[in-house]
Amino acid sequence: MDLNLTAQYGILLHSEMAERELRLLRKLGLVDNRHQFQQTHLGVLVPLVRMLTENESMLVREQIGEVKTQVASFEETKETIRTLQASLRGLIPNELMAKLPRSFDVIGDIAVVDLPEGLEQFSEVIGKGVRQISPHVRLVLRRASQVEGTFRTRKFEVMSGAGGTETVHREFSCRYLLDVSTVYFNPRLSGERIRIARQVRPDELVVDMFAGVGPYSVLIARLQPRSTVYSVDINPVAVKYLKENAFANSVADRVIPMLGDVEELARVRLRGMANRVIMNLPSVASSYLPAAVQILKDGRGAIHFYAFAPRNENVGTIVESFRSRVESRSIRLESIPFSKVIKEVGPNRVQVAIDALVRVRVRR
Repeated sequence: MDLNLTAQYGILLHSEMAERELRLLRKLGLVDNRHQFQQTHLGVLVPLVRMLTENESMLVREQIGEVKTQVASFEETKETIRTLQASLRGLIPNELMAKLPRSFDVIGDIAVVDLPEGLEQFSEVIGKGVRQISPHVRLVLRRASQVEGTFRTRKFEVMSGAGGTETVHREFSCRYLLDVSTVYFNPRLSGERIRIARQVRPDELVVDMFAGVGPYSVLIARLQPRSTVYSVDINPVAVKYLKENAFANSVADRVIPMLGDVEELARVRLRGMANRVIMNLPSVASSYLPAAVQILKDGRGAIHFYAFAPRNENVGTIVESFRSRVESRSIRLESIPFSKVIKEVGPNRVQVAIDALVRVRVRR
């Protein structure tokens, strides 16, 4: 069959590149939608409408890292399919189209989908549809359970694609090696991670109480090279990846991984050390507030607290509930400079972030 090929500039995205990087290129208006992406042994070659300007190159390097542009031959496409609904039109019954997920998570080259009830028999075709609209995705997984257990992992089922569940996720020029089946990682918190990292000042000591594979810790150390981050997790697999990620991102000299129960470490090794504490365990974070305060230097500092709440609950009500929990533990809440719903976690549930400046009350 004769193909209509056009020679033009393309940009090479490694197979583990996340959807966010492709969105950046589209936001800049650089992706040529008239031609098909090209799969190579090195990754995905994305056709460009033109060569990048110097400013665009700087922005891409800042957000993605170093990338390679080259001239290649791209096949013309008759139609650009950007939505899952468009890719599956005619492949599943019309009455089920409204049930299709409107979005999905991409971690490295793995897509993770919530499959609504009634669509189970179309799991494979939906998985193929996800890969059609996200050409860099190698494997599509369906969430088969809630986050469970001390290690915060969940079960998955393969919908489409091949290969294992280990991948490399890129975020703000950092690389995170992880296995989605054995560690907790949420790509939707990237905006929250950069918000916190930008607050860290030179010479601060930060304790990341539930560090996972290090997305908060590594980013903080990259953005503020004069900081030190103690990164705690109870999952030995997560700590293994955390160590590898600290080395891979050249921050192993200032990210200190610690395996163990953070409450015990707060009493024994971390007591009175930190200027700032991150508490990204929203399901039970309030029970760890005493440990967080123990960790603060001279009993004062910043706490980044996360909690789940009903969707219809006012943020002010959530903040007041947090205030009462804090002050019932002989802690003075000096100010709350930030409080906001940052993410939906279910049909009627949201995640709330609260930044608090606290000080232990001195008993006389």
